[in-house]
Amino acid sequence: MRRLLTALCLLVCCVVSLSADEATSVENPVYARWKNHPVGTEVRYRQHTQAQGVDERRLMVYRLTEKTADQLTVEIRTRQEGAAESGETVQLQTAKRLFRLPPGVTAKQFGKPAGRKAEGQEELEILGRRLQASWTLSEVRVEAGVTETKTWISDQIPGGLVRSISTTPAVRSKTTMELLELRESAQQKAEKP
Repeated sequence: MRRLLTALCLLVCCVVSLSADEATSVENPVYARWKNHPVGTEVRYRQHTQAQGVDERRLMVYRLTEKTADQLTVEIRTRQEGAAESGETVQLQTAKRLFRLPPGVTAKQFGKPAGRKAEGQEELEILGRRLQASWTLSEVRVEAGVTETKTWISDQIPGGLVRSISTTPAVRSKTTMELLELRESAQQKAEKP
């Protein structure tokens, strides 16, 4: 009987501590924006930076490589536009499903950019289809001066990012990141009627 009471107390303590943890946790935005897409799905972007006479274009490919109910992994390949694939860098980004809120941050504030000046909704024509996107205009002070960024996010795109434009007038810098292509995985194509 004593063992049963001890086991019951441990079980209750675990449930109570799990509930407290879940109350201070939110779904990770990275996980949320990939979770409904099958492994193998890719999105391709062009990042174009112009700054003080430098004009650089990079291709970036984000590919969902693993997914479980608790976490997922996205592979990010980057290379100079026109360069061989052998010259690309590869990073892995692992996103757990739940993210513990930092002290003093509410669930409503979490995931919003710092220095938010304005936000809204917009319909965009991207890749031959119309997307509903939310946009945010934010301003932050960095070492080079004030940087203003407008970002468009859509739930219809794996990873969410549709377009981003950042400008830093003090150094005459502008970086644009635009969605070039969405590749559905073979698994997803096979599931379509």
